[in-house]
Amino acid sequence: MSEYVGLAEAPPSGDAAPRETATTGVVLATQLCRFDDVLGAAAADRLLEEGCHALMAEVRDRGAEAESGVPPVWRCADQTARFPSLVAVVTRLAPMVMTLLGVPVTDARVSFGLTMHNELPDGERTVGQAPVRDSAGAGRVTFLYHLHRRPRGFSGGQTRIFDSTVREGRPGVAESFRDVQPDHDSLVFFPADAWYQIRPVTSPSAKLLDSRFAFHGWLGAADR
Repeated sequence: MSEYVGLAEAPPSGDAAPRETATTGVVLATQLCRFDDVLGAAAADRLLEEGCHALMAEVRDRGAEAESGVPPVWRCADQTARFPSLVAVVTRLAPMVMTLLGVPVTDARVSFGLTMHNELPDGERTVGQAPVRDSAGAGRVTFLYHLHRRPRGFSGGQTRIFDSTVREGRPGVAESFRDVQPDHDSLVFFPADAWYQIRPVTSPSAKLLDSRFAFHGWLGAADR
């Protein structure tokens, strides 16, 4: 299964996102579109290898000398220029994605960074991180291109994409959601103003290559 639909059991404590229930607000389903086998096995494996090299170079630059020193979560800044093959496929899919999502992006430039999740800190494993969104305004699309070693060396790591509510003109996070599995060589798009959450990740080996990798990016210019 690549997608799971459910209801949130309870709002996480300290949740920064406003929460409403279906009984107190109008629920709006968040649209998403997903593509599998995006680059093909060989090209995806090469991209994973190149991404690991980029990440390890940045980790070493910040003082970690061995794989055991890799932190549980790491984010490399803008990697767009380094991976033109991913830019090309996102650019090719962009017109279809904008139509399917109903999000007209006026400036459909592509940008992305690389994220790695190996094991979330103890305090975050039970409920995961609080829902966030990449943009408060319309006209921008978020995407996640997932990579991992096969067989997968971690459990968890789904992207939980929440529906939204509107009550008295204010947006909030609904209890309903869809969990998108972080399958190797898969690409998911959703509106950048949608609330989402990366579910807890556990890697028994704690090795870099057994991590959850994703290129986290956007279609559209950044908020100003």
